[in-house]
Amino acid sequence: MKYVNFTRVSIKNFLSVGEEPVVIDFNQGLNIITGNNKDKVDRRNGVGKSTVADSIYFAIFGTTLRELKKDHIVNNITQRNCEVELELYVNEDGNTSKYKIIRKISPTKCFLYKDGEDITRDSIQNTTEYICSLLNTSADVFQNCVIMTINNATPFMAKKKLEKRKFIEGIFNLQVFSNMLNVTRQEYNKVVRDLDIECAKYEEISNSLNNYIEQKQNNENEKQRSLAKLHARKSNNNKQIESYNDQLSKHVQIDIEKTNQNIKRIDSVSDELHAKTQRILTKKTECQTLIDVHTKKRNKIGTDQDVCPVCLSKLDESHINYVEDEKSKLTNTISELKNKYTELEAKLKDAKQILKTLSDKKNKQLNQFNEFNLQKQNICNIESNIKQLTSVNKDIDDDIKSLDKQDNNLDKIIKDTNLRLESVQIDIDRVKNEISKLDIIKFVVSEEGVKSYIVKKILQLFNAKLAHYLKKMDSNCICVFNEYFEEEIINEKGKPCSYFNFSGAERKNIDLACLFAFMDIRRLQGDVAFNFSMYDELFDSSLDERGVELVIEILKERIEQHNECVMVISHRKESTKLATGEIIFLEKQNGVTLRVETPKNELK
Repeated sequence: MKYVNFTRVSIKNFLSVGEEPVVIDFNQGLNIITGNNKDKVDRRNGVGKSTVADSIYFAIFGTTLRELKKDHIVNNITQRNCEVELELYVNEDGNTSKYKIIRKISPTKCFLYKDGEDITRDSIQNTTEYICSLLNTSADVFQNCVIMTINNATPFMAKKKLEKRKFIEGIFNLQVFSNMLNVTRQEYNKVVRDLDIECAKYEEISNSLNNYIEQKQNNENEKQRSLAKLHARKSNNNKQIESYNDQLSKHVQIDIEKTNQNIKRIDSVSDELHAKTQRILTKKTECQTLIDVHTKKRNKIGTDQDVCPVCLSKLDESHINYVEDEKSKLTNTISELKNKYTELEAKLKDAKQILKTLSDKKNKQLNQFNEFNLQKQNICNIESNIKQLTSVNKDIDDDIKSLDKQDNNLDKIIKDTNLRLESVQIDIDRVKNEISKLDIIKFVVSEEGVKSYIVKKILQLFNAKLAHYLKKMDSNCICVFNEYFEEEIINEKGKPCSYFNFSGAERKNIDLACLFAFMDIRRLQGDVAFNFSMYDELFDSSLDERGVELVIEILKERIEQHNECVMVISHRKESTKLATGEIIFLEKQNGVTLRVETPKNELK
């Protein structure tokens, strides 16, 4: 519970108050503020009594109850050094601190002191906000719970529905829910914007992913076309290689046949010796030829590859064993031929003398061998072509492997993009979850949520207090508020009616009952309690003598229960008889208001 005890106000060059300060202490009891206007004979109006209420309000909030412009607040005679000092104590949690508020115009300044230490904020606005938080009150609540001015403030019951709602929220400390709702709505709008951003990001990444997938498919199609072309080229090259191999096979057969035919022709025309020599030579040549053929055949058999270079079939272990057997057989055959060749070489050596006569035949044989060599060269050319085509096929294989690796980088991009998309989806789910939570929070702090529940609880007490004060003031109606701050007024005949159906005095009873109920609620809530309340022209309009008596009884009860300083501004002389505290007598002369001693005739 926070207790705010006003102790003194000092007014200088403020409205009708001039250079000489008007100082008022907030003493316990019913204090009457009255006075005379010497500028107008026998007049008690226009003295500057309401200036006291305006000064207190000005010190706290920086403006007046009458919402005057700053130029009109400064005394129109001195026109400078407008200053109001308000001293008060604040007790909270057993700790009491003394505060002094000094607010000035011409120049415009605001100072705040705590126990003599300057705690003024960096701007007038921030200092004013700090003062309001220190007193736990708003301007509207202060007008209707601390200072009640008949002529300058709209009574609570005459306010519009929205104004009533705002005021009661301030009284019940429910504005925190409105602030929470505003904050929640701002946060909700921010989160919705975040969701829009994340959704746009998701759409952008999704479009990029689709483009990458489409690009990959296009690349794949182009790769397949390129691969088809490469495979076609390789197939054509393989066919050409097969053709060259066929030619090689044919060339080998033709060479052997021609050689045998030549030998046969030589044998047929040679004499016995020549025939014998020729047979030796033929056998030697045949032997040599067989050695070469079998050697070449042996060299051609087998491969270090996993597939047959001719039929391109995959080689298994049976094929490999077969090849090794064939190589072994050929090796044995070649060895036998070499032995035979050695024997023929020896025989030929013996027959050299005889072979001289066969020179012409030998030349013809050499010519045949020359022809064979030409054919052999042709074979070499064919083999070279085969080698070249084989190299081309190897390059084609390399190109095929290169094409297979081209989409690896795009696959990584697609994978990374998918990860980004999943990450954004997680963010979207998180934001949607936040929106769901904020929807719940918005409902909780809305009019239909926890505020309605709290108001129902508080209104039971408030309506009871309101009924209590209406009864004490002998009002001819009852008034009940619902949780939506809508009032229902029942007159003495039991019929619903409007606040404006009542007379001025009846409305004054309702206004005062609301005022006292609001003050009690704030005190009972453990929020803040003021030792001071002020009523402007409370006894001067609307209320009859009995109404005044009833109000005074309530005020005296409050003074006794809460040790309050109650100040009533009145221009009626008889009001001074009601005072249980000070009579603050003001006098206006030559346009300037001063505080003077109360004349003896005012005390009768």
